[in-house]
Amino acid sequence: MVVVAKIDEVKRLNESFSTAKVAVFANFSGVTVEQVDLLRKDLREASASLKVVKNTLARIAIDETSMESAKSLLKGPVVVVLGYGEEIGPPAKIILEFAKTNNKSLNILGGVVEGSFIDAAGVKQLGDLPSKPVVQAMLLGLLQAPARNVMGLMTNSARKFLYLLNALAEKKTDES
Repeated sequence: MVVVAKIDEVKRLNESFSTAKVAVFANFSGVTVEQVDLLRKDLREASASLKVVKNTLARIAIDETSMESAKSLLKGPVVVVLGYGEEIGPPAKIILEFAKTNNKSLNILGGVVEGSFIDAAGVKQLGDLPSKPVVQAMLLGLLQAPARNVMGLMTNSARKFLYLLNALAEKKTDES
């Protein structure tokens, strides 16, 4: 690469690392171009991108960003999945699903979530997280449960009271 092209690439990578909320680093030896294209397409739909990086340029670009803690992962053939969206789970979920279905040799090395380094097990946990709407629905269900239980108790008590009054009225009519 010409020096100017390398400088431009470092600037682009630095900007990508700076704006991303999540990054997943993986060793991608043995992955075909067609598989990478499919993965890129899936990631694009989740507000994420995949970058095959030169380690030396990536080490320079990652300096002074929130991703600096992942510098040690830049060894060998490395691909970086960067997530820019509001949700941090989908990029990890997509690359983990890709690793399971398409290529067993794709090895997750680790990642960074909003400046905090996570290992490969942390990336797996990140991929297992439910999406934001699902978490919101679960929270709403938890918040509504006590009110629903109180309402059920109140309607049951009122129903039992009405049955008691009805039974007393029938008894009075039978006695007369």
